[in-house]
Amino acid sequence: MFGWQYGALLIVAIGHIQPALGVKANYERFEQFFGQEYADFDLRVRKFNRTTMTLNGTIRINQPMDDTAVFQSDVFLSRLGNQQFQHYPMHLPTCGICQFFDHLHEEYASVVASIINVPELAECPITVRTMHIIDQEFPKDVLPDGLSMGLWKLVISAAVNETVVVRFMISVRLDDDWGNMGL
Repeated sequence: MFGWQYGALLIVAIGHIQPALGVKANYERFEQFFGQEYADFDLRVRKFNRTTMTLNGTIRINQPMDDTAVFQSDVFLSRLGNQQFQHYPMHLPTCGICQFFDHLHEEYASVVASIINVPELAECPITVRTMHIIDQEFPKDVLPDGLSMGLWKLVISAAVNETVVVRFMISVRLDDDWGNMGL
């Protein structure tokens, strides 16, 4: 019914794919604003080693969800990384949670495989469950070419009958990775 999984898989997808050459991407923060009665994102960003931040935690689906909840996203960029965000003209496609999971299974099978207890391909409605994300790095391969360096924020909302019922945010810092290129 609601798209907690949309955000969860996006987060894992962002954190799992191997880094792009010359760009370092690290999670900065994850926060759920409301909607815990539908899905509770108990996710934390933690320092994995000296240079890497990972996403860890549990996503609890508290009631069955189908494509009636429509997910949409807004993207913001702080070029200086100082929390002064400007809206960026880019977003993820608007879709229901079942459609989103099917797309993830088809396009990002390795990301889906790393989530414990993830819904199966074509499973709809998504049943009540607990999923686990363990030490997932940001997947740099999902980033489009030409993105500006800085602090990026993705806000994901789920609406039912045009009423927003779930909202959460994830932020990722993109930096030049000259130090790891052997120059």
